[in-house]
Amino acid sequence: MFIGADKEEIETPALLIDLDVLEKNIRIMADYYRSKRDAALRPHQKGHRLPALARKQIDAGAVGVSMTSLGLAEFYVNSGIDDILITSEIYGRSKITKLCTLSKHSNITVGVDSIENVRQLSEAASAHDTKINIAVEIYLGKSRCGVQIEEAKSFVERLVRVRGVNFKGLWWHHKFSDATMNDFELRRKEAFETLDNIARLRDEIEDSGVSVEMLSGGHTCTWNITPEYPRLSNVQVQAGNYVFNDWCSALVKGTEVFDYALTVLTRCISRPAPDEAMFDFGMNSCADECGENYWKVVGPKFKDIQGIDEIYEREEISFARLKEPATKMRVGDLLEVIPPHADTTAKLHDKYYGIRKGKVEVIWPNYGRGLL
Repeated sequence: MFIGADKEEIETPALLIDLDVLEKNIRIMADYYRSKRDAALRPHQKGHRLPALARKQIDAGAVGVSMTSLGLAEFYVNSGIDDILITSEIYGRSKITKLCTLSKHSNITVGVDSIENVRQLSEAASAHDTKINIAVEIYLGKSRCGVQIEEAKSFVERLVRVRGVNFKGLWWHHKFSDATMNDFELRRKEAFETLDNIARLRDEIEDSGVSVEMLSGGHTCTWNITPEYPRLSNVQVQAGNYVFNDWCSALVKGTEVFDYALTVLTRCISRPAPDEAMFDFGMNSCADECGENYWKVVGPKFKDIQGIDEIYEREEISFARLKEPATKMRVGDLLEVIPPHADTTAKLHDKYYGIRKGKVEVIWPNYGRGLL
């Protein structure tokens, strides 16, 4: 495959980025944050894992990036992206040593939630003649890491006395219920209640004489909520999914301004019956998604195609039942499917094909897909 080739020449299944849509999504987010004095964007990278896209986000105004993986952070630093918040705790001698090395060459901050971990980071940093930036993760609900908010002030007061580490601030990851996700006003109310607690904690810590430089949290679903909260300044919002979007995320009210930039290109490979069609994509090329209780699994949807009743994915192929047997679909036809979860779909492919006006404009190797 070569630059300038028609989309029809790409071997299927393949991962496509609509560059016009991608750039529109980045521009919408950047324009909004450009108008907000008390908030900034620190986009999460767990989805696209591409330094080239991170650079586009930063050039558009993002203050840096966030990510969960130390391996991905190393890749980004080596690619010239050097303002990073790692939204996870780091354990193990080898990984902590790597963190020390990265701290010498970048502005990297790592999450902590135990004094034992802080001491491990301190000892390693002192041994490697560096200092490690740390931010305390605040526990905000079941299945999350973090320090209980009522214990956070005393925890900060303990860790600022530890050598080799530099306290930067606080970060959090709020988990919303399905009901909250489907109701913008309810989500706004719940988010503001969380931010009330963060604001009180920030004030308590600063009243004790400790500066809180970094405040970071939020998601794409709070991209236009967190910045409207009046009691905090310089909050860095970790929206990430907006870059690609997917059909499950698009159901969340308030995110409909972001269009689908990521699709999987596929071909119809069989019409075994009038109301059936088979395709050359499956779970190994387009991830499915599960609901809150993990009982209901949903799959992809076809882009710009009507008359599909249901899609069943197997590992390498998929089956679609047509509502109308007369639906015009021929063997060899090229189609695109919108994943229910863009983040996990992106990790299934070795490369992205950047498409503009039906032609391949860029091919990005997906080197970040397996970095943990």
